[in-house]
Amino acid sequence: MKKRKSLSRILALDLHPGRFGYVVLEDSTELLDWGVRRNYRGPKPWRTVLIQKRLTSLLNQWEPSLVLMNEATRFSPQIRRIVTVIRKEARRRRLMVKLIGRAAVSGTFGEGRPIRKDEIASLLAERFPVLHWELPPKRKIWESEHYRMSIFDAAALAVSCLKQMSTTAAMTFFSRDYLEPSTDTCSAKANG
Repeated sequence: MKKRKSLSRILALDLHPGRFGYVVLEDSTELLDWGVRRNYRGPKPWRTVLIQKRLTSLLNQWEPSLVLMNEATRFSPQIRRIVTVIRKEARRRRLMVKLIGRAAVSGTFGEGRPIRKDEIASLLAERFPVLHWELPPKRKIWESEHYRMSIFDAAALAVSCLKQMSTTAAMTFFSRDYLEPSTDTCSAKANG
């Protein structure tokens, strides 16, 4: 079934060498799809083709207007190849791509204090109840991160971006309408 294209549909990707977690969010409240695509085994050219195939299927199904990715200071060579594939595909489809750093995500949820990933995941499970059953168990210090945490990392990217966009829109709104004289042509046409 073909989905309609929305101006506020976001595909958020949490990239790792062996997998990527994703969420598709619409109108900042509705979670349309989520999951983890994993296992890039095989020779390097095949991995790139497989990643592109999986990403293309997500882009075809949901037709987002924005693609978000986690920003890492030191990407592995494999992650760099994945990012290149994603950027090429997004450019081909004329989609916006935005990288969001860990500090921005932590600032969104932590409100000025450091916050752990499992705390962020719990907050996201409260905000999106459909994700509650995906919530991984709290990680012990000697354990590796559960693969489903990638879903919550992707959701955190989307929520963080939405908060940044709403703050920017509010600041633009207040600066234009309240701090400066109104130069809105629509209200001038309506009045005159």
